[in-house]
Amino acid sequence: MSERRIESLVDALANLKGSSTTPDGELYQIKNPTGIQSFSRPGKNEIDEKGRRIFKSWLAGYRAACFDAQLKCSGESRAGIKATDKLENFLRVMGVEQKPSQQKVVNFLRRALKDQSITTDTPLAWFVEEEK
Repeated sequence: MSERRIESLVDALANLKGSSTTPDGELYQIKNPTGIQSFSRPGKNEIDEKGRRIFKSWLAGYRAACFDAQLKCSGESRAGIKATDKLENFLRVMGVEQKPSQQKVVNFLRRALKDQSITTDTPLAWFVEEEK
């Protein structure tokens, strides 16, 4: 698996959602970079009023966000997306539905990974395959 690609994907989402740049924002306050929801049994994890996980540290939230992105890109999550789906599908699942916002994620990824070939049509499997 390419940790660098998954981390860049999480970083792009965190940047778009302002969770890493807005210290008084909701996601920063709950230490949840991408706003992942809790689907565990009630009481197992602390959640906010919107059903999002609350983490004790930014690192814990970041690790969970990377794990969540890796599962989704591998097609192993309950989100219903497959590794053959496009980045656009992943972004919709993550609540990024507007084309301009999706393009911001693509632009971030292109710069972070130094790869101008990344588009909203990039298959999710690309994010978890080994880099050459």
